[in-house]
Amino acid sequence: MTQGYYTGLSGIMSHQYGLDIVSDNIANVNTVGFRGVTSEFAELFSNVVSSAGNTPTSNDIGTGSRLQATGMITQSGSLLPTDRFSDLAIGGNGWFGVMANNNTYYTRAGNFTFDTVLKNPNDPNSSVARLTTTQGYYVTGTMLTNYDYVEGFDYGDNDTGAYLIREPADEVAYNAVGAQGILELPAKLAYPVEPSTLAEFKGNLGRENAIRSISSDVISPNNEINRLKLTFEQHVETDASGNIIVPWDGLTWDVVATVTSNDGDTVYDTQTGQAVFDASGGLASFTIPSVNNDGATVAIDVGTGFEGLVSIEGNEFWGRGSADGVSGGVLTKYGVNINGIVSAEFSNGRQSALGRVAVYHFQNDQGLERAGDTLFTKSSNSGDPFFWTDADGNAIPGATIYSNMLENSNVRLDVGLTDMIIMQRAYQANAKTITTVDEMIQKALSMRK
Repeated sequence: MTQGYYTGLSGIMSHQYGLDIVSDNIANVNTVGFRGVTSEFAELFSNVVSSAGNTPTSNDIGTGSRLQATGMITQSGSLLPTDRFSDLAIGGNGWFGVMANNNTYYTRAGNFTFDTVLKNPNDPNSSVARLTTTQGYYVTGTMLTNYDYVEGFDYGDNDTGAYLIREPADEVAYNAVGAQGILELPAKLAYPVEPSTLAEFKGNLGRENAIRSISSDVISPNNEINRLKLTFEQHVETDASGNIIVPWDGLTWDVVATVTSNDGDTVYDTQTGQAVFDASGGLASFTIPSVNNDGATVAIDVGTGFEGLVSIEGNEFWGRGSADGVSGGVLTKYGVNINGIVSAEFSNGRQSALGRVAVYHFQNDQGLERAGDTLFTKSSNSGDPFFWTDADGNAIPGATIYSNMLENSNVRLDVGLTDMIIMQRAYQANAKTITTVDEMIQKALSMRK
């Protein structure tokens, strides 16, 4: 009967561990990124009652139970909305990577924040914001090198010195898994001015004796929005007294192209020429190829034939102009899209990608080892981290990344409370086994007389 003591005791110990696990799950039911744990029990050795002869049934007695393993609950937790773009959640499989002291950890908790570091200790405008965990661990990913620091750059309001986008980008390709680094975002970032190089004009001048004007905004190298205007007047020839000696032929227009500041106070260039149309109104020639826009050459494209400017009788005058070029802008905010790409948005409406948050995967997520603070480390059971790839072999997150969202604990409170009741009843039953065996032994001892 003494075996009953040990069997009951093993049951108590096993379910005590089970209750500890359930308690930890419930305690972390609102912990961001927490992964719940399940308990797995196994029986201890068994004793053979009799080894003589053959029996049609088993002849062994079990000697108790033990906690064999704990398993990670891998289902995703619910998503909680937040008001910070740096709060990230993974929809699906995968882990964020964070590093500290040359050690890499993995987590589902995306409640990230920023710390500020000066790249040049003597220049406050050289600061960058590094994406970190609440413990101060750096979030890893791939950074582009498409920007440089320019000390003399005019950031506005007499503030000089800023990072300047050198090559705007839309995509960020992951570096190798082992080449992921710290994600750092410039605090002062500017989008460079792209001066206008081409202005296009379209419209119908008609055939009436009237002065026509078509204009377009053009961007100067100094980030000014200037005005390029084409003025058309019917070509006639006059004598010294102003008398018309050669009337308008219905085909030729005199053209004056001017580039001025937007308020018209400053004239940067004036060019004269002619636009000649054929009898049907299609453009045959235009003699002003380009103008100077405060140091930048802007080509003028008015088309040919009936594509561009025309001069067709009977139709009302209309005209419009457009030009390429982009005004410079300063950083307004950062954002993270569903593919983990970190992009900067600028005051001129443009965007540029700067980096990408890494999402790691493992062959066996349950093989990861807990390191506390919702952090995990790889192990021989989990295997090394890797990136998923698309059909072309390009590394991809393999999951959807949500900004302004956090993943809550994946512990279900209703399941936890049910498990707690089961563990409690099992514990009590095993305790009852011990007291019952004790009573039986006391009874046996009382029978010795």
